[in-house]
Amino acid sequence: MAFHFIAIASDYTSGIRIGWHYSDEKRLNTNKIQSFMKTVKQKCGDIPLAIHKLSTESTEWQSVVDKDSFFEDVVITPDMDKFIELVTADRKLSAYDVAKFILSIYPTSHLKLQKLLYFAYAEFLIKTGKKLFDDPIVAYKYGPVVESVFQKFKVHGSSIIDFMEDEESNIKIVDIAITPTFMKVASSEQGIKAMSCILDVIKKYSSYSAFELVQLTHKKGGPWDRVYRPGQNRIIKDELIYRYHSS
Repeated sequence: MAFHFIAIASDYTSGIRIGWHYSDEKRLNTNKIQSFMKTVKQKCGDIPLAIHKLSTESTEWQSVVDKDSFFEDVVITPDMDKFIELVTADRKLSAYDVAKFILSIYPTSHLKLQKLLYFAYAEFLIKTGKKLFDDPIVAYKYGPVVESVFQKFKVHGSSIIDFMEDEESNIKIVDIAITPTFMKVASSEQGIKAMSCILDVIKKYSSYSAFELVQLTHKKGGPWDRVYRPGQNRIIKDELIYRYHSS
């Protein structure tokens, strides 16, 4: 007889489940489990974990899958550090994550999306002193641009982006859909603060046209104005964004 302890976290970006597996032929060591839970909380914060305990005839993971097909698609590791690495990587937001979150609430054109991304980044930077995402913000002709998002959505031109989230398991709370993108943002590091900043920016700037937002980002002495050189696509550094928008 073998005993198993399994902790599972969901990766909302790729839709997979990540699990830590600990097993023993005699009995589970409570101290080891408590140490795991404590370390995960210290390094990952209050992430939701699904906890499972069961017994099989073997300590091997395959015996767990053979007993219950529920565990078939779990990406499993017995290494606590590897589990934490996988979970914390999922908690970092990309600019594309933020762009999808904006579009799921407020469908808009690519040009306006880029400006909303920039203002959300500036808002989060001022409120937390941290990056909302690691993708660099670059000075293009029509204002600040995140090039990774530009490549994803440039095909839409000036049209409203017809982005559709996978509707499986979507729920509605007030006017916000609980989608994989929503969960990705909500479960990210400082997720509540990130959501608050993004929603505040949408509320503040949704009535502006794309070109009105371009004009706002083009103000003399602003970060874009200080960096932009035709044809060079230079990075706008955080210190310029913080100094300008916090004042």
